[in-house]
Amino acid sequence: MSKCTDKESIYEDIEMCRGKKSLPGVRGYVFGISKRDIVSWPIIGEGKKTPDAALADVAKYEGDFVLASDKKWHKVGMIPNEGQVQVESQGSYGSKTFKVTATIVVPGTEEEVSGYISEANNDEMVYLVLQRNGKARMVGSGAFTPELSLSQDTGKTATDANSTTISAVVDDEYPAPFYPGKIETADGDVSGETGKIASKTVGS
Repeated sequence: MSKCTDKESIYEDIEMCRGKKSLPGVRGYVFGISKRDIVSWPIIGEGKKTPDAALADVAKYEGDFVLASDKKWHKVGMIPNEGQVQVESQGSYGSKTFKVTATIVVPGTEEEVSGYISEANNDEMVYLVLQRNGKARMVGSGAFTPELSLSQDTGKTATDANSTTISAVVDDEYPAPFYPGKIETADGDVSGETGKIASKTVGS
């Protein structure tokens, strides 16, 4: 008799539905927070898996983040159509993980954004990137250390971009998992499922 406790297969059909929209890109901002300001993480993975689990629940957090007292997620605005999330498998069979990368291109290289990357340069940052449909994707992990690559480019000519680029990279057991929970911000609680705050949509 097998002693394996995780042998249950939960594969199911994934349909290609004609006429169904699948919008590319992300919204024009992300939410970030220092990992040290997170008291506890929501649940994902084996802790919530059951034999009747659905594929849609595997790479999705359950519950909300608990933040340190008076701490909030901060909002970082991006140049439109410049942000993205990329995921790729890595490692050896039996120990494979995902490499999750968020590219966040912020307009300008002035004092405020320069101060931001100065603070973040040796910190562990976690980011929530919202898809066009408002669903939040996690770039960060409680088990692995996030790393940032930070750069600025003032441009040379009148038609060049003057911007700051934040590249956030993290190893994760899951491919940029979804976070449908509460995102506590200075402007109110945002839904990680819809991207809405109270009864109105945040950003576009």
